[in-house]
Amino acid sequence: MKKMKKLVIITTALLFMAGYTASAQMMGQNNNQNQKQGMMMQNSGMMKGGMMQSGGMMQGMMNNGMCPMCGQMMNQNMLMKKYGMMVNRLPNMQQQLSLTDDQVNQLFDLQTGFKKQQLDYQSELRKKQMKLNSLLADNASASQVKNQMEACSETKTDMKVAAYETAGKMKAVLTNDQKEQLKNMMMQQGGMMKGGMINQGQGRMMQNQNNQ
Repeated sequence: MKKMKKLVIITTALLFMAGYTASAQMMGQNNNQNQKQGMMMQNSGMMKGGMMQSGGMMQGMMNNGMCPMCGQMMNQNMLMKKYGMMVNRLPNMQQQLSLTDDQVNQLFDLQTGFKKQQLDYQSELRKKQMKLNSLLADNASASQVKNQMEACSETKTDMKVAAYETAGKMKAVLTNDQKEQLKNMMMQQGGMMKGGMINQGQGRMMQNQNNQ
């Protein structure tokens, strides 16, 4: 009987120790898994934060014209906008430039022709954009989509070139003194526009930094 009791006690102790060891191993595995998950989440957060920060820096560089290609595109867009603005405003600058009635009539005729031309281009562009949307919806080939995108870009370019061409015709109506006055006025307005765009870009960059 005494031997049986000892055997039971020893068996119970062994089972207890085995259960404790297994429990400790499971706890160790859970801790390792929790550590791994924590490290993965931390790395994911660092990657996400890094990407957001990099994106914010790139956007700030673009807004400030620090990116060379972005700066060139911005300058080109400003030049083309200048011609469009000239076409729209020049016929109404009779007092500022001391235009004669005959000059004003010629300028308005050129402006009217330009506006009709722009309406045709806009209608053509809408049709091309609708076709592009249709190609995208139908999962067309990459070459078809590329050709259609180039067709849309071509029409947009034609619209800008038309403004440049009309502005040249309008300047031909002016005298040399009037051309010089117009040049000075456009330079002042262009500087104000550029300064406003730079200030706006700096404001966006500061806002992005604050949000981060």
